[in-house]
Amino acid sequence: MQIPNSRNINTLHNGHWLFDKQMGEGVGFIYVVRDTIMETLYLGKKQYRAERGINKGKESNWKKYVSSSKYLKEMYINRPDEEFEFICLEEYKTKGGLRYAETWSLCYVNALLTDTWLNGQIEKITWKVNESITDKHKERLNKILEWEDFND
Repeated sequence: MQIPNSRNINTLHNGHWLFDKQMGEGVGFIYVVRDTIMETLYLGKKQYRAERGINKGKESNWKKYVSSSKYLKEMYINRPDEEFEFICLEEYKTKGGLRYAETWSLCYVNALLTDTWLNGQIEKITWKVNESITDKHKERLNKILEWEDFND
């Protein structure tokens, strides 16, 4: 699968991933797949090295990787490559950092609360979400982060 309009295709060897530098450092990266026709998004993570089996420790298929989502894989097969953008958000040096960045990003965009994001689970844990984080929750959390007084 090739990505159209890739600015760095001749100088960087990142497969179809759009990123401003050579990828492959650290443990892996956080990505977003953008469907430019359906206007939907999918956020995920990919490690650079295989963790299990015969290929343990060897470079993974990250340059050709599209997603672990069966739904997205089906869309790729049935539609032109030009309808998708594969964007690397950032690379991470540790597994913990990579996992946290994915979870944080999914929560930050409220992925489970909207049809725009095709993600249906966070860290392989699924639950039905029927409410958003309230403004009060956000305000109080921000107060805690700013070490503000709660006696008022």
